[in-house]
Amino acid sequence: MKLFGKGGKLNVIDIIVILILIAALAFAAYKLLGPDTEALDANGSLSSPNIRFQVLCEDIPVELADSIVSSLSSEATVIDGVVVPMNRMYNSNKLVDAQITAWDIQADGEGRADLYLTVEAAATVTGGAYSIVTQEVRLAKEYIVKTVDVEITGVIFSMEKLG
Repeated sequence: MKLFGKGGKLNVIDIIVILILIAALAFAAYKLLGPDTEALDANGSLSSPNIRFQVLCEDIPVELADSIVSSLSSEATVIDGVVVPMNRMYNSNKLVDAQITAWDIQADGEGRADLYLTVEAAATVTGGAYSIVTQEVRLAKEYIVKTVDVEITGVIFSMEKLG
């Protein structure tokens, strides 16, 4: 395949292909070498939250609910030199400006339970919705709660805008 048209001159198609290749290389270099977008300081602390919401994880085994609560209330761990509380949330494999601040297990007496997780976050508002990195926060929307040790899907049950 010839890179250049007849006589070694560039034609419009050649220029478009070259521009696309340059743009793809620039994007890849930015993603690999660009600034880190984690919302962390040296201690892994959170900025001021602007939203609080509750995620309902329905009909899970009581043992699983107990394990989740045990993990969330355990001692902090160190990740890449940053002290991370076990209730601190992740998204896209990065710490985000959100944490689980409260939890409640409501068992049905038959080995099943509903787990309520209260999350406070410094969410961004884009496209008319609050977002925590890649997940929108809206009532009745499915939401994946992720921490160092926990990943569970629930439904956003209540939502309150702070400050």
